[in-house]
Amino acid sequence: MAIVTTGAVLLRAHPYSESSLILRFFTELMGTVGVMAKGARRGGTRAGSGLDTFTGGLLTLYTKESRDLQTLKDFEALRPRRGLARHPIRFGGASVVGELVLRHGGESAAPALFKALEAALDSVDQAPDDVIIEAVLSAGWRLVGKLGYEPALDMCVECGRPLDAGEMGRFDLDAGGLRCDGCSGGKGGPRIGPGARMQLANLLAGRPDPVTHPRAHLRLLSDFVTYHVSGTRPLESFGFLSTLLPHGEDPE
Repeated sequence: MAIVTTGAVLLRAHPYSESSLILRFFTELMGTVGVMAKGARRGGTRAGSGLDTFTGGLLTLYTKESRDLQTLKDFEALRPRRGLARHPIRFGGASVVGELVLRHGGESAAPALFKALEAALDSVDQAPDDVIIEAVLSAGWRLVGKLGYEPALDMCVECGRPLDAGEMGRFDLDAGGLRCDGCSGGKGGPRIGPGARMQLANLLAGRPDPVTHPRAHLRLLSDFVTYHVSGTRPLESFGFLSTLLPHGEDPE
């Protein structure tokens, strides 16, 4: 048995017994790891109240390769992010970020993805109230990029021609980017105008400026993640977050 200390973010917690919890962390050195926290529900661990979802800190584990669940020794909470629990859209956005990484982050060292996860949660936690959903969208797209699936926005994915600044196009999920008007043909996918394309580019670049149709942007991100990252099922957290946004906007 070895002792390992690593940067970590707590993404899920489930009761195991009257006294213990099963925790799911994403870590810098081990990727996704399941942890048994004995006595945590009775305050019987050194982690104490620091075991709050989306908290970042230093995780120390007793590890054994043959185990599916490692054993908690200590968790030092350094970034509690308590603001996420005080606003439903912040919490819903953090849930999207957390589920995306939990399902696709893997079980090996991923320092770049870990850093991106910390930055994503911080941005959602600290965003001004008037651009919370934009911060969520930006965090989601940037994590998708870290996983290797950033969409192509500057040129047509069919003919390779650079798209003009004022040009309409369609988002082709299969090809992972925009088709120009001439190459759209009978292909489906949402129409993306120059304004929406600029907003999407800003989100991908980490600039959560206001967007005109947040539900349409969220739907596009969910569809893209479903197609390229999660396979056949949308992340459950997208559905929850969608219920928190106002209805009645233009779908384009």
